[in-house]
Amino acid sequence: MTDNPSSTTAREPYKLTLKRGFLALILMYVFQTLVGIAFSYGFKFFKGPDDGQIDIQIIGMLSVLLGGSIVLIWIWTNIRQFGPSFLPQIGIRPSAIKLRQGLMLVFLLLGTTHFLAWIYRSVFLPQIGHGGIVGGGSQMFAHIQETGSGLAMAAFLLLALVIGPVMEEFVFRGFLQSALTRHLPGWAAIIITSILFTAGHSPMILWPMYFLYSVTWGWVFMYTKSLKLAILFHILSNLFYAIIAIMGWDILA
Repeated sequence: MTDNPSSTTAREPYKLTLKRGFLALILMYVFQTLVGIAFSYGFKFFKGPDDGQIDIQIIGMLSVLLGGSIVLIWIWTNIRQFGPSFLPQIGIRPSAIKLRQGLMLVFLLLGTTHFLAWIYRSVFLPQIGHGGIVGGGSQMFAHIQETGSGLAMAAFLLLALVIGPVMEEFVFRGFLQSALTRHLPGWAAIIITSILFTAGHSPMILWPMYFLYSVTWGWVFMYTKSLKLAILFHILSNLFYAIIAIMGWDILA
């Protein structure tokens, strides 16, 4: 008796595809958009049409926070569905370099990228009449700080230091860059991924900074073959700006 071909195929290890890599990216924006719409209509329903304007910054934060959480659940279901062979395909594996070397690399690149970003934002942009520009995350932080809501601040820090960086690194590096690398040279996969990452951040005038960060995180992922250090790098970058914001120093990005 011969084996059923369909059952044999079902037991074959899953291979990450471009379709699934881009699906992760699309779902990230779809979930965030749907959650944002739901919160907007929910606030209008409970507050009433004449009860002031909706707080766009809070809506934006909640949509990214909850939408990002849904994406992480989707990623977890992928891991459960495809089994252990899927883990290294999205970067869940030991680093190719030792932990001490990896940490030294991360802190070296962290200092370098943020110094270059500071030069761009605080030295170059004022020279062309665009001084004082801050990114969307910093604008959100400043707004929440003005409202004085401890719950909103806790939610923002959860988003900035946990949900946001973990979700984005899984989507952009773990799924998308890994899928692109199966068909393109590593540097091309990093560039394409970074362009898409940058396009999702605002304002546009800070795109060179976001592109620099993304390329660096992508290179760390490619060099170490592990998502762990890329996630750590992203978290530390966000932590740096959170500390800057809390201290009130005028070098936000």
